[in-house]
Parts: sequence; structure tokens; C-alpha cells
Amino acid sequence: MNEKIYAWINAGLVKSDKYQQALELAGARPGRSAWLQFVSKSLLLMGLLSLAFGVIFFFAYNWNEMSRMVKFGLAQLALLGVFLLYLFKANSPWFKQSLLLVVTLLVGALLALFGQTYQTGADPWQLFATWAVLILPVVLFSRSEVLWVVFVLLLNLSLVLYLQINRSLFGLVFFGASNIWLFLMLNMVLLFWLEWLSEDSHPWFEKMGLKHRWAAQVIGLVVLFILSIVGMEGIWIWGDEDFRTLNLLIFMAVMAGAFAFYRFVRKDLLLLTAWALAVMFFVLVFLGDSLFKSLEAGGFLLLAMTLIGMSAYTVKWIKELHQAFNQGEQS
Repeated sequence: MNEKIYAWINAGLVKSDKYQQALELAGARPGRSAWLQFVSKSLLLMGLLSLAFGVIFFFAYNWNEMSRMVKFGLAQLALLGVFLLYLFKANSPWFKQSLLLVVTLLVGALLALFGQTYQTGADPWQLFATWAVLILPVVLFSRSEVLWVVFVLLLNLSLVLYLQINRSLFGLVFFGASNIWLFLMLNMVLLFWLEWLSEDSHPWFEKMGLKHRWAAQVIGLVVLFILSIVGMEGIWIWGDEDFRTLNLLIFMAVMAGAFAFYRFVRKDLLLLTAWALAVMFFVLVFLGDSLFKSLEAGGFLLLAMTLIGMSAYTVKWIKELHQAFNQGEQS
């Protein structure tokens, strides 16, 4: 519909004083009511988050003045209050998801309170892993993209803290250079899961399916960033040719799979643009690592020309993809 409106405007079928109204009716631009609704939702979310963080800061500031019973009583009372608000006052999906986000934050605060009060001796990664496990049922059935991003963040943070104290996972030993493979595998699994939840053809969609794909897009950007690091390690790390070769093979194989999936299956212009940027960065690093050893200062000119050429071609390619995707939607 958006493309048709712009086509009518370019053809002169819409009067100049009616451009804004036509774009608003087509959904190409937000109208006044849409902006008011956005501001209202944003203020509501910020207010609820301020409430959750206020509870956390309240305990931090008054830690020495409160007894254990008071600490746990207030934390559980806040959690109960949000839960009751969710049951009886949450009438819109946005309000419900905002309250569930507050619940996830309060669960983390309650776990931190328990650990600080009783000094269990647990490692930091266990706190975040337990936090992720406890909120998993809420994340699964809330159908909230925000909660999925929080869940993925907790899992990645747990893995970071775990690898700082332990190099083995499921009996496999990982060293600093190969830790990036674990993050790549974790986030790829999560990306596949979120893409599956965004597909409305499976029977579980009404219970767990996501109405939007932006959470999958965020994780897709994370995967492409990690892939770029894998590619850089394949170029820069010296001393172990097998390790370098394996990194390069992983980079090329996963990048090829990502291109095929988001070009022909999901048709995601954002992730294809990020994919093109990752390829450009890899090519520049590869040329820079090779040329500076022989061409020295002349390598800067060649790199600049290469960057200009790749940028021009990428912009042209993205425009063609955008037109092809729109034509496919219209047909």
C-alpha cells in the first residue's frame, strides 16, 4: 500500500495539499493519534521501569537499616503488587507486556537480595542463569519481543561470566580464542527459535508466537557481529593455521546460509544490509592485512578506492532488493 501511495503522488494523482493526509491514511507516516499513542505508551513504560529500578535502589540505599524480614517482605510485596495489577488492571497487550517486564526485573532483584543476604557462595553466572530460567515461562507465553531480548541478554551474560572462571562446557575445553564459537552457537540457536516463533503457520503461534520480528532482527544483528569477529580471527590470529582455516570456513559457511535465508526465505532488508556491511568490513580487513605488507602507504589509496566501489555497489544492490521485495509483496 505504501508503494502505491508514493506511485500515485509521483504520478500527480494526489494534490500537493493532501500529501500528508494520504500518507497518514495509507500508514506510511504516523498521524497525530498515532504519535499520541506512542508517547502515552512510552511514558507508561518508562514509569513502570522507574518503579522497578526505584525498588532496587531503595534496597541498595537502605541496606544496613533494614532487617532481613523487612527486605524480603518489601521485595515480595512489590512483586505481588505488580502481579495483581497485571490480573485486574491490565486491559491492553502493551500494558500487560510492560508489567511483565517489571516482573522480570523484580525477580532479578529478589535473587540478588537472596544472594547478598545469605551469602550462598554461588558464582555470579549462576545468578543470571537462574534469573533466565525463572523468567522463561513468562517469556514463552507473554509473546513479548522485549522479554525475549532480555532473556537472550541474560543467557549471553551468564556465558560470559561462566567462561571467566571455567574453560570447559559439557566436557569440552575452550580457550580464549575459541570462546567466540560458543557465543555464535548460542545466538544462532536463539535466532532460529525466534524466527520460528515469528512464523504464523505453526499451531503454537496463538500461544507463543510473536507478532513482530524485531527481536529476531536484533539477535540477527548480534549473530552477524559475532560472525565478523570470527572472520577477523581467521585473518589476524597467527601461529595456528588450522584454527585460522576453521574460522574462515565457519565465517563463509554461516554467511552464505544467512544470505540465502534472508534473501529467499524471510526477505529481510535490514539484515541483508547488515550482512553486506559485514562482508565489506571483512574484505577491507583482508586487503589491509595483505596490502600493507607490500604496498605500504599506497595500500591506503587502494583500500579507499575499494571501499568507494563496494559502497556504491551495495547501495545499488540494496535499492534493487527493496524494489524486488515490494514487487513480490504486491504480487
